[in-house]
Amino acid sequence: MSDSSYIEASAPSSAPSPPSSPSEVDSLPSSPTTSSLEDENSDDEGESDAEREWKESLQQLELLLTMVVVPYVGKYFGRKCAYWGE
Repeated sequence: MSDSSYIEASAPSSAPSPPSSPSEVDSLPSSPTTSSLEDENSDDEGESDAEREWKESLQQLELLLTMVVVPYVGKYFGRKCAYWGE
């Protein structure tokens, strides 16, 4: 096998080069952008994925109770009261 059978990997020319002097680093903006501020605020509120899923499951349980359990309980007690109302 000859040495010319492989290709050397080189850094792409479009990749940004790191700042070479401290003055270039000082000129970069030090404050976070507005989108990163919004992300930090949402994390600060304490709304994690687990809490969000817990709230969703509570909403589903509430929906189950109001759509299924309450009508059957009402039907049962309605028939019991109708028997005594005759």
